[in-house]
Amino acid sequence: MNTLQTIAESLRQGRKGRSDVELARKTGLTRQSVSRALSGEHNFNVNSLLAIAEANEQVVVLIPREAARVLMGINETETLRIATMTSGLLSL
Repeated sequence: MNTLQTIAESLRQGRKGRSDVELARKTGLTRQSVSRALSGEHNFNVNSLLAIAEANEQVVVLIPREAARVLMGINETETLRIATMTSGLLSL
């Protein structure tokens, strides 16, 4: 799984049963844009990422790779797959 797919998976997990149409209404994005972003197959911009995360009541966190390795206890290859770590960071 690549980083884009990992980000999309995190967004899908946070959607709490909301449809693409509901997320589109909450974000101001088109349903097609939401669907493409959540598919993990299409590149999307940071504004879309932040809008969908906000609608899902998620937080996007960027941290240095080394910190991610320490927090997650994983090797460098796996660290590249980390897209969001809100649950791990919130439990610290």
